[in-house]
Amino acid sequence: MPRAAAVALGAVLLIGLPTLTGCSVVEGIIEQQTGGDVDLGGNTVPADFPSAVPLADGEVVNGSKISGGDGETVWNVLMNVSDLAAPDSIAAQLEGAGFASAGTGDVSDSGGTLTYTKDNLVVNVLLGKTDSGWTANYTVAQTAG
Repeated sequence: MPRAAAVALGAVLLIGLPTLTGCSVVEGIIEQQTGGDVDLGGNTVPADFPSAVPLADGEVVNGSKISGGDGETVWNVLMNVSDLAAPDSIAAQLEGAGFASAGTGDVSDSGGTLTYTKDNLVVNVLLGKTDSGWTANYTVAQTAG
C-alpha cells in the first residue's frame, strides 16, 4: 500500500474506530494492512503527542495515533470544549505557539476547520458546534525530516 494511502487510511480509521470494542484486534488488522504502529487509545491524549501543539481546555473523548516505519506519525485527539469562543481561542493558541495559518475552512457559527503548520508538523482542527460548546478534533501529522 503506498505511504500516502496508508496514512490517509490510518487517519480515517483513527477518527471512526475508537467506538469499537476489541481495539487490540482492530489495531492488529490496521498494522498488518499499513505496516505502521497503531494505538487506538482511549480518553487521554497519547503520551507522545507533540508538546509543541497546544490543546484547548476540555474533556478528551479519544486520543489515537498511527506511525509509519518512515518516521511519519499522525495523532488524533477528539475533545469536547465548553469555551463558546473555541474557534478563535484555538487559533490564538496555535499562533501563540508559533504556528502559521495555512488556511481555514470557512469557520462559522456552526463549525469549520483550521489548518496550521510549524516545522514538520501540520495541525488540522475540525470544529463542530454543540449545545454545550464545541467539539474540536485535532489531527496532527508529523512528517519525517
